[in-house]
Amino acid sequence: MTEQDTIPTEPPDCEPKLTVDNRGTGCANGIVRVQRALEDLDGGDVLRIQSTDRRAKIEYPKLAAQTPHELLAIESERKRLIRKEYTTYLRVRPE
Repeated sequence: MTEQDTIPTEPPDCEPKLTVDNRGTGCANGIVRVQRALEDLDGGDVLRIQSTDRRAKIEYPKLAAQTPHELLAIESERKRLIRKEYTTYLRVRPE
């Protein structure tokens, strides 16, 4: 079993405080927007990140592992024949 297999795929039972829409951009470009959004949120708030980059299942867990924030889930949904969208949920932890 890989680490990705242990990531929940169901959204958390709470309303996100903020959503960052990174659809159409790569994770590397969108990560700066995510980090800025995390700085604007309070401890306990949930951030939703929307992405079309398949690396979301790799990059956002890495971000959570390198920060005090908690990865709650990553959903994936096929929107078109060849396009998938990923929705990641992070809970902000105070540093």
